[in-house]
Parts: sequence; structure tokens; C-alpha cells
Amino acid sequence: MKNTLLLFFLFLSLSINSQTKAFKVALKKAYFYEKTEDFSLAKEVLKNAQKEQSINASEKVFLQHYILFYDYLLSDMQDIKNIDLAIQYLISIKNRNSFETELLLNLTTSKYHYLANNIGFEASLEVAEKGYKINDFSQAKLETRTDYLYDLGYLYDKTGDSFEGIKFYKKSLALYIKQFGENDNEVALNYNNLAYAYTNIYNQKNTIAYYEKAAKIWENIYRNKNNNKDYLVTVYHNLIFQYINYGDIENAKKNLLKLNNHFHQKYKTSKATDERHFSSFFDYSLSNIRLNLAVNQKDIALQFLKDFENNQLLPYEKQSNSTFLIQCYEEIADFLIENKDYTLAQDLIEKGLLLSEKYEQNHYLITLNAKKGKLYKFQNNLDLALKHYEIAQKNNKKSYFNSSKYIIEYLKSEIYFEKNQSEKSVVKIKNNLEQLVLDFSKKKKTIEKINFSDVKDLVSTDFINLFYKSGKIYFQNYKKHKVKKDLLIADNLYKISNKLFREYYLKGEYNEDLSNYHSEIIEGLFEISLEKKLSLQEQIYLINEIERSASQHLAQEFYKKIKIQNNDYNLKLDKINELKKELHFYKSQTKINNKKIASLEYNINSILKKTSKTYQGIDKNSLDNFDVVKVQNTLENNELVVKYYTLKKHVFALYISPKKVEIKKIAPTNMLNKEVQFYLNQTKKIAENSLVSEKISKLLWHDFNAEKITFIADGFLNYLPFETLYNPKNKKFLVQQSSVSYEYNFSFFLFNKKSNIKVDSDALIAFAPNYKNKELAKVRSGLSDLRYAKIEANLISKLFNGTTFINEKATKSNFLNTINQFGFYHFAMHSLVDESNINESCLVFSNNEKLYFSELYGLSFPAKMVVLSACDTGNGNLKSGEGIMSLSRALTYAGVQSSVYSLWQVPDKETSEIIVSFYKNLKEGQPKDEALANAKKQFLANNPMKQHPFYWAGFVVNGDVSPIVNPISNWVWIALAGGILIVILGFVYRKKLF
Repeated sequence: MKNTLLLFFLFLSLSINSQTKAFKVALKKAYFYEKTEDFSLAKEVLKNAQKEQSINASEKVFLQHYILFYDYLLSDMQDIKNIDLAIQYLISIKNRNSFETELLLNLTTSKYHYLANNIGFEASLEVAEKGYKINDFSQAKLETRTDYLYDLGYLYDKTGDSFEGIKFYKKSLALYIKQFGENDNEVALNYNNLAYAYTNIYNQKNTIAYYEKAAKIWENIYRNKNNNKDYLVTVYHNLIFQYINYGDIENAKKNLLKLNNHFHQKYKTSKATDERHFSSFFDYSLSNIRLNLAVNQKDIALQFLKDFENNQLLPYEKQSNSTFLIQCYEEIADFLIENKDYTLAQDLIEKGLLLSEKYEQNHYLITLNAKKGKLYKFQNNLDLALKHYEIAQKNNKKSYFNSSKYIIEYLKSEIYFEKNQSEKSVVKIKNNLEQLVLDFSKKKKTIEKINFSDVKDLVSTDFINLFYKSGKIYFQNYKKHKVKKDLLIADNLYKISNKLFREYYLKGEYNEDLSNYHSEIIEGLFEISLEKKLSLQEQIYLINEIERSASQHLAQEFYKKIKIQNNDYNLKLDKINELKKELHFYKSQTKINNKKIASLEYNINSILKKTSKTYQGIDKNSLDNFDVVKVQNTLENNELVVKYYTLKKHVFALYISPKKVEIKKIAPTNMLNKEVQFYLNQTKKIAENSLVSEKISKLLWHDFNAEKITFIADGFLNYLPFETLYNPKNKKFLVQQSSVSYEYNFSFFLFNKKSNIKVDSDALIAFAPNYKNKELAKVRSGLSDLRYAKIEANLISKLFNGTTFINEKATKSNFLNTINQFGFYHFAMHSLVDESNINESCLVFSNNEKLYFSELYGLSFPAKMVVLSACDTGNGNLKSGEGIMSLSRALTYAGVQSSVYSLWQVPDKETSEIIVSFYKNLKEGQPKDEALANAKKQFLANNPMKQHPFYWAGFVVNGDVSPIVNPISNWVWIALAGGILIVILGFVYRKKLF
């Protein structure tokens, strides 16, 4: 909280008629001394004023209570009794003047500051809330109200209600901007604290956005002021941590350059030894250590650690400062253990332990001993590992509920299991979890009876890990001894962990940790399900639980782009998302606030009614509400949906037909990955050996008797064209017996099945650029001219009476100017794919103009269909929980409903033949998946010497597969016309008879 000692600005402008002249003069003088923090002289002025005969009795009483405030300040803010007396007096006044309200709020501020520093934030917040609720709060000066609201934001955040904290931060922010404008230190501080509050609710997007805003303001006002560079060092330190945590190393690097620049500007000549220098040097050192560890530059990270250790100016003798060096040791040691550099890791842990013991840093005595135990465990020295877990446990002297106690107890049980003492291990886990529930919820329950509701507030990675790892040991014990009770307990613990994960994950992009947790939990649930032999209803329940915790980042981004270009509309949807997160928070609390929940639900529904039917449909189809039955209800009898899960150890498949759900373990993940890579290497070029990999088909072939199949791939399987799977019985490719399409997830599948999104135009536009290299290309890679691409674009455009931009006209600017003017876009051109940095991947227009992934991603482009008749447009960087970050995926982010894209460097001539055939089939009213399947079948029939998948399998369709032309055939129209003619003739003939 801010230092608000200089509180009484109002007295310069008091104009209350009842005030005597002497009273006014005394207050002005007192304010003058207050301003210079000379509280003794200010107090003396007021005491002398009390002796003035002209000052009336009520004014003297007010002055006496004002003097109590000075007594508090002069007592080093320890004697809170004086503040309480003054507050009681001011509360008793029924109709306070503005200066009395002002004093009351400032006295209340002093009291809650005192409580925050000496008692705790909960007690402080209780007092602050009372001050905010006084009827005449708005009567106080703007400056006072603004600071008060800011403090409320801080206190709510500190007491765990960050949603409420954010509301008050935003209220104070608006008032700060009103007083000082955007470019002000107070505003930047508010943005900085807002960012921190958003961190607490796992909203990475807003966390980074507000830190960036704070950084921008501090750059503007302190860029050339060395004394205030520490603000910039701190905010960039925070940003670097956020970017590394979410895997955005490029942005982390950019911010580290800024941090280093500001730090060196201030301290290259200055040898300051104050606390600000120490804090900035720590931020500088730790940020450099973190980033270098993130890019595996261990030696550079160690050099920064060495410089930090050797800086003699750093005041390590202070207990609070010793934590900084210990944290550096701990972070590097963690990296070294994971990378099996055990000797150096142990050395750093020992250094950290020495400092922790010297300065009584109990927290690090727990964590470092636990890491030492982990180190010995990795080296298979189980006895020493157990010893250090015991030492860590003994140092845990915290009287309040904390995760360390239960995590260390679990780690001990893990050691017992590895020492073949499985019964002792499960007993320890049983006692540990039963004790956890007792300590936390005050409920005495056996492990078989523990429910998610008993632990639903423990929404952290510590407890997510604890429950699924405990379940894992129970499951392993079941496999060893086949005791069914162990299987049921394992199942329950995994399900609790999955629900905790769902509470923890707030629909953003998966980072590596989130992906690992999700994979471990899902794999455990699948393995257990196969042992339990689930009924149909149990399978449906399991899949629903799994899918409701799946990544929703792509869906969230897609939904933003199709909400139409209406700013007011967009604000409504942003507000709905904010309210849903808040509702999620309040529903997860132990003490349920039904009034608050009802209010939030009412507000959400009120705003939902003002959105489009499209968005309301999207809301119903979100993974939060996922139900396998919804998928089944959308399927025809001849349809099948296949969803793959590439998990840590094994790949599983889920098969959904109208009346059946089947879960199947396919193969070990590493083995299948190698087979897929081998197969793709064969397929992407014309290999001399077999056309197909029998092994990959054998592993992935299922009872694919359906006419229409939708594949939802995962991980490395996203690269695979499933229509090339080969059936040895009938010696046909899958595409020759089924229409195949692809979806990114179930949310998209349901949305595309049910949606009736209106796009203003049904017109088609095609782009086919020229290139500077006039040598004709055989495949659509490199930047050579594409002869057949131009023929293709002209034919397609004529087929649909479309618009064509050929050669010089096929420019990037012409494309951007046509967005939202056409329903269908065809790009017959080159693309460049950079798998190491997807933002460098691009479509290449005329004169080698590039449209990059990041630009596509940022567009609002709700087209019905885009065909990327170019190379590798479905390839890119594989991201955990998300799939392949490709040019085609960027289109989906932009709001495109369906796309046709390539999985490798496709041949120019053959591609043109298939794509033109595809459009002819679309013209006849065929659905997109059927049209593409038929185009491939036609190609295979017409080209017996080109059966290799390289020629025909590169293109796939993803998303909405509905027809783009009314599927009623010409014969139907003729029949209808004939029927109408007969009716008319009959009517005429009948008329003649009469």
C-alpha cells in the first residue's frame, strides 16, 4: 500500500459557513507543516488554536481529535488507541461536513495500515470495508477516495479475492487517469498491481497486457531519469518471468534487452548500496539466469550467479535479502537436476542450505532439502532421498495449512514404493490424504469417501500433482496385487485431480506444465477405464470429464473473430468472459456467497440475450458444457468420429458412432511417433519402395465402415493424412471407401455441425501471383513461377462466376482490401514455412510480398471457406495441447469456417487437377469432404501410374464440411418444374370443363 501520511489537502479550500476565521487559519498552518512532515509543529499549531476564545466548542472538539491523529504519527504509528478514539467521535456525527468525512477516511486509512502491518490483511480489509461503506464516502476529496480505492484493491488481492481486487484497482485507475492523465507514475503503479492481480487468477493475457502498459508509461517518464530506472527493471523482470512461463522466449528476450539496458544505464557508474540497488541487481541477475536456463545456456546462467555471489556491495547479512541468493541457487539446481548434472546441483543446494540455516530461512530449509531428496532419488539412492525428505518435513514448522507437509509425505511414500514396500506406501498415502481433508475441511473421511467437494478450494499445481500421483501409486499397487478396492481408489483420485485441473485452467493457451499435468491425468484415467471395463454410460461420463479440461485456446480465439466487427458487440463478449471467470471463482469458494453467484448469473444471462444467436450457439457448444451424447445426436447412421490422444506413454483412440463409444489403446507413443515419421518421409516424396507403410496402417486401422469419418488428431498425428491408411483386405485406401475430414477439437465439430453463420457474400475470389523467378516450378515450393496455379485459378473463378486476381494484381494489399467482401477465397500460390518460428511462415503474393502467420492470426476474417492451394500450409510448429501452429490454423484463429490445406510440398500439375475436380464436385452440391474424396478417387482412377500418396493425398479439408451450393440437383429442379406445370395444366383443363 502507498504511504498516505500527507492526507489533508482539503483544508486549503474549506468554505463551510460555520467555520470561524481562527479555525480556518489554524488548519491552513497545520497543513503547511504537515506537508513538510513536521508533525510536532502541526500539533502545536492546533493546540494553540484550542486556546483561542473565538473558536467555538464543536471546532475545539474536532481539533482535539485531529491532535490525536498527530499523536499517532509521532508515536511511530504504534498507539492505535488514539486513532480509535478519533474514529468513534467522527462516526457519531450524523451529518458530517466534508472536512469531517475527510478526516474520518484518513483515520480509517491509518488504522487499516496499522492492522495490515501488525495483525494481518484480513483484519485490515474488514476495517477498510467499513470506511468504504459510509454514506458520505463520495464527500471526501478526489485524491483521498482514489488512494482508498487503490488500497481496497490491494487488500482484496492480498486476502485471496483477486476478482474483487481487480474491480477496485480499476476504479482507482480511472480516477488516477482523471487527475493525472495516462502518463503518470501513479497510473503505472496501478497497472503494475492490476497485472499482479490477474496473475493470481491465472489470466496470462491480462497479466502481460497490464505489465506492458506499466512499462510503456515508465519508459515515457523515466527513460532519461536514472534515479527511477528501478521501476523499469522491476516491470521487465515481471514480464520476463511471465513470457518464459508461457513459453514465449522471443518476447522474453526482447524484454531482457530492455531490462539490461536500464540496469546498466543506472548502475554502470553508480556503486549504490541501498535497498533499491540490491533489489534491482537481484531482478537483473535472476532474469538473466532464468532466460539462459530457458534456452539451455547453463554456463551463462552460472556466470550471472557467480557475479551475484561475488558482489561485495550486496547486504547479504539481512535475513530478507538472503532469500534472493537462495532463490537463484534453487532455480539453477532445479534445472541441473532435470538435466542430470547432479554434482553441481548438489553444490548449489548445499550453498543454499548454509544460507538458509544461517539466516533461519525455514521455507528454503524445506524446499532445498526436498530438492536434495529428489536429487538422490534420481540417482537411485533411495535411503538418502528418504533421509532428506524427513529433514524437510522436520523443518516445516508452519502452524497454518500448507502444501509442503502433504507433498513431502507423498514423496516419502513414493520412495517406499520404489523400495518394493508397496503396502507401506499406500498406507502412507491413505493417511496423508485423510489427514489433508481433516486439516483442510475439518471432516474425518476415509480415502474411499473423499470427494472433490472436500478439496475443491485447493486449486494449485501442488494439489493437482498430489492427487494424480497418489492415484498412480494406488493403480500400480492394483496391477501388482489385483485388489479391486485399490483400482476404485485410484480412479477416484485421478478424477479429483482432473477436476482440480479444470478449476486451475482458465481456458488460455497450454504451457508445457499444463500439458504435462493434463497428459498424466488423462493417461491414468484411460488405463483405469480399460481395467474397469466401463459400461456405455460410464464411458460417456469419463470422456465428458476429460474433454471438459481440454485446451480451449483455439476455440476462444476463433469465437472472438466471428463475433462480427462491432466494437460494442466485442465488449459484450469480453464482459461475459470476465463474469464467467468471476462466477467460476465464487462457486469454488468454501463459503458460498449465493447472493453474489445469483447476481453474476443474472448479469451473464442478461448480456447473453443481447448477443447474436451464433454466439449463444457457441456458448452452448463450449467444452465446458461438452457431452458425448451431443456428438452422437449430430451423427447420421453412416458417420464416425475418431479422436486421438497422444499421451506421455501411449496413444489412445476414441471412436464415436451414433450408438456406440469405444476407447482403445493404440500403441506406445514413442514407437508410433517413429513409425509416423518414417511413413511421412515415404509419402512426401516418391519412394522406390512400398506405396504405403503396412505397419502404420495396421496400428491405426479400425473398423472404418462408415461413409463419413471425421478425424480429430492430437500431437504428431496432426501431420498424418488418415485417408492414406491402407486396408489389406480390399486393397484400397481409406479415401476410396470413406469421405474423410478433420477437426481441431470437439467444440469445433459441434459448432460446425449446428451453426448457421451468415456470411454476407457467396461470391468467390481467386489469387494466383507471378514470381520473379520465371523458371516453372514442379512443386509449390521455392519462389518459381506456377503455370498450373494460374490455370487453376481461372477455371475455378469461371466455374463460380468469381473474381480473379492474376499475376501483378495478386497482391497482398488487394487481398486485404477484399476481406469480408467474398464468402470463398482461393489462394493458388507459394507459401514458406518456418517450423522453428511460426511467425515467419507466410503466404507469398506477387512481387514476393509476404503475408505472415501473425498477420493472418490477427485478422477478423469470417469467410465460409478458404482453399490454400500451396505447399505445407498445414505444417508448422507443434504446440502442446493445441496442435500444429500452421498457416491453415491461423485462418481458423481469424474466424474462417472451413479450410482446405496441404501437408507437404505438393506437385503443381497434379494439385491443379485435384483442386479443379474438387470445385466441380462442390458446384454439383456435394459436401466439402465428399467433394474432396471424390476428386481424389477420380484422380486415382484417371492416373493409374500416379497411385503414390505423394500425388493426391497432400490436401485435406478441416472444419465445416457442408455444401457451398444448394445440393438439390438439376433433375430435382426439372421434376419440380414438371410437377408445377402439370398442376397448372390440370387447373386450366378443369376450368374449360366448367
